[in-house]
Amino acid sequence: MEEEKFTLLRRFQYSSEAVIYQGKLESEGIEVFLRDQNLIDSTMYSNLFGGIKMYVKTEDFQRANEILNDVNLYSVDDDDQ
Repeated sequence: MEEEKFTLLRRFQYSSEAVIYQGKLESEGIEVFLRDQNLIDSTMYSNLFGGIKMYVKTEDFQRANEILNDVNLYSVDDDDQ
């Protein structure tokens, strides 16, 4: 059995943000693993622990990164409006 390798894709300060991006990637067929979500949700020290870490399979890293970059292009926080 071949061991799967995972790569850190992003870090998030808030679990709600991580879950939204997780849903987008999973809708595209990419398996996502969140680390430290419960720790961050139960404390006020997200930055101290490095935030919520999003991992994907190493083989999916490039595609996942492209998907999230495309999502960021249409962020509602843009001041161009």
